[in-house]
Amino acid sequence: MSDLSVTTDAVLDGVTDGSDAETLVCGAIRRGRPSIAEAEALSGRILDASWEILLAGGFENFTFDRVARHAHIGKATIYSRFPGKIELMQALLLRRVEQRTEQLRQQWSDLPVESAFRLRAADIMKMLFSPDGVMTERLIDWLDQEIGEGQQMRANTYRNAIESISRSLTDGPDVADLKVSNVELAARLWIEGLIGHARLACTEGVSSPAEIDRWARDYTIFYFAGLRAMANVE
Repeated sequence: MSDLSVTTDAVLDGVTDGSDAETLVCGAIRRGRPSIAEAEALSGRILDASWEILLAGGFENFTFDRVARHAHIGKATIYSRFPGKIELMQALLLRRVEQRTEQLRQQWSDLPVESAFRLRAADIMKMLFSPDGVMTERLIDWLDQEIGEGQQMRANTYRNAIESISRSLTDGPDVADLKVSNVELAARLWIEGLIGHARLACTEGVSSPAEIDRWARDYTIFYFAGLRAMANVE
């Protein structure tokens, strides 16, 4: 470890008077309050570093010291925004969910609705089986164990997904032909199919990209055939 790293660690662990550790190390003088944009950017930097620490070492090796070193900031800066580990983890899960929801909302929005659903289904499955997806599930479970809010956050995530799917079924470029009378029910059935397949595929070990793409195609064909059949019956 370099002399600078040793000095930085000593300062990080020894700050008790509310001073910012990076100010002590770098000798910088903070002038005025940071702008809202700067404050949000710094919070995002802390959360991004936290996520990378989680992925690399899990909850067992997660500490504010490691996050501070990884983000190149002082530990006091983290505590000024997140009083403790639980608050940071809550903000981290919310950020991951919002980022993923926005990404899915923007992807393939100009495609025919059935094509967009097929691609999104494959993308969601691959995400769930990825290291990011697995860690997100672990984070929800951790929060549920620590403060009993994990299932509530999972439910909020599902509600957001249902709202997003509902919009796709009503605002897509070719949704008029579907004539979906109960959009919320149709959205719930779509999400339930994805969740059910993810759990089943996990137990069977069926999660290769080719298998996911094949399932997404077959599931989408089956789902939209059902929607059209229901519209004809009604």
